[in-house]
Amino acid sequence: MKIKSKVLAVWLIVLCLIGFLWCNQDVSHANTTGVVTATSLNVRSGAGTSYSVLTTLANGTEVTIVETLDSWYKITLTINDEETIGYVSKQYIAIETAATATPTPTVAPTATPAPQVTYRNVTTYKEISVASKILKDAKLYKKDGVTRRKISKKYVTLKKGKSVKITGEKLIAGKKWFRITFTYKKKQQTAYVRNTYVKMTLKKSANAQIFNVKSAGKIRQKAGSKAAYLKVENKIVKVPKGTTVQIIKDKLTEKKKWYKLSFTYKGKTVKGFLNSKYVKLTKKKITKKVAVVAMSEAEFEKSLTDQGFPESYKASLRVLHKKYPYWQFKAYRPGIEWSEALTNESKLGVNLISNSKSAAWKSKEKGAYDAATGTWKVFDGSTWVAASKEAIAYYMDPRNFLNERSIFQFESLEYQSQYQTKSGIKVILANTPFNGAKFAYKDLNSGADTTITYINAFVAAAKSSGVSPYHLASRVKQEVVTSATTTSSAVTGIHSKYPGIYNFYNIGATSSSDPVSNGLKWAKTGTTYLRPWTDRYRSIVGGAQYIGTSYINKGQNTVYLQKFNLTENNRYSHQYMTNVEAAYSEAIKTKTAYAEMMDQSPLVFSIPIFENMPETACAAPQ
Repeated sequence: MKIKSKVLAVWLIVLCLIGFLWCNQDVSHANTTGVVTATSLNVRSGAGTSYSVLTTLANGTEVTIVETLDSWYKITLTINDEETIGYVSKQYIAIETAATATPTPTVAPTATPAPQVTYRNVTTYKEISVASKILKDAKLYKKDGVTRRKISKKYVTLKKGKSVKITGEKLIAGKKWFRITFTYKKKQQTAYVRNTYVKMTLKKSANAQIFNVKSAGKIRQKAGSKAAYLKVENKIVKVPKGTTVQIIKDKLTEKKKWYKLSFTYKGKTVKGFLNSKYVKLTKKKITKKVAVVAMSEAEFEKSLTDQGFPESYKASLRVLHKKYPYWQFKAYRPGIEWSEALTNESKLGVNLISNSKSAAWKSKEKGAYDAATGTWKVFDGSTWVAASKEAIAYYMDPRNFLNERSIFQFESLEYQSQYQTKSGIKVILANTPFNGAKFAYKDLNSGADTTITYINAFVAAAKSSGVSPYHLASRVKQEVVTSATTTSSAVTGIHSKYPGIYNFYNIGATSSSDPVSNGLKWAKTGTTYLRPWTDRYRSIVGGAQYIGTSYINKGQNTVYLQKFNLTENNRYSHQYMTNVEAAYSEAIKTKTAYAEMMDQSPLVFSIPIFENMPETACAAPQ
């Protein structure tokens, strides 16, 4: 009996240990948060496409995964204010750590490490400065081309042979005027003069771009409108608008200025003449590698204080700095009251959200909600309704997104070739129809049939526009991808109203009953940004040029500022997307693209700080 008692006691201890271990083990996907990566995703009543659709989730929507079933996830979600079980395809869900409010970590003091150095590209532009001489006696004017320029109360005429520098140019009533600097009475002066009175004394070529050719510009062998056209392979050389060229000679013929140009054509350097009215001088682009030092904790703390980061920001930024010491955090202070910004962004129709979200996320303001029927007014498509003020406050408050998962909405979007790579673009394009795919187009210079991968097209777009290819690929994924194998009609080329037209970034697709048609109409009209976009390449590269010119270079250089425009240019309008969750959703995709590169990438984040913000981060609607 004693032996049996001992054996029983041992078994009881073993069972207790097993029970303890069972109670404390991690359950696969319990409380795991997933994020919808498709533009829209069906939630079904069972694990299979044959089951009925309960609702549709928008891109970026978070779901709680409770169980994994082969290629499906069992999730919980709220439909009509009731907790519901549903099933979604694993293919369109990204597993991430859920976004949380600002953490309050304890930073233990550590020894200051020796500074580490990495590098990032910084692009600057050298001002136009072309050495020249006055070709014949020239009267000087102000920039309007009408009012004579006075120096010491006297009108000035520069004599033939006077040395000047061209520093800019202006087109007035179809005639080109040069802005020149020169020495007069031992002082440097500035004035405007007709370009026909100035001859460049080129010791080296001047940077320029074709800018005023409605159709392809035909190059001539010599200066003059009667000179023979230049031919390559028995075809007249045509230079499209936007082509980068070098001016190597300046000649006055038939009282018109002609430039001898050097440029790349069919992979070779070609030289020929074009009327100067079609050519615009440009600033020289200079890209330098600048050392970035990983700051010590003391240096980092001083940087936060010097920039005026509030205490409610610092705890999260410390966590990020500890893990990614090369990252740089810049305070962006637009000088706007939090309450003012929130009021303007909360105007009806400015910020929308999927109707599949629970009631707390959707506005019940007048014009947004019909209390009699319990339904929300649709502002765009079939599912986009007005977001509640609480939802807008949550997504506007930068403190909710200072973690490695969603901080990328504050990343500066300039092109950095050394760490924005083809492999990163490939990650972004995974689970899209563009993954590993190629397309055909007409070469912009030669018109020859050419084939290119989407990955290389985004690299070309980045080089042309100066915009991050990760941002461009993420934007396309956000705007036109509807599933792993399908896209919206904006990029198929077979739209019923606008066949043969493409709009990869949905530029001009204003909210209406048919936004795609609006966007394609914009892509078909005009001559700027390589329009009309009659092939995929023109749309991807030209659209990138538009984004660079219209947003990045105007100060809206983060995804956040493109969603919530806090700049002085069209503040609270000129916002790229109406989806209030768009900046957060794009940030997740960009973070995924960086993958293993995050440790050594000297990324720059521009983080907004409002005046008189709430003491703590605005909570998500409950």
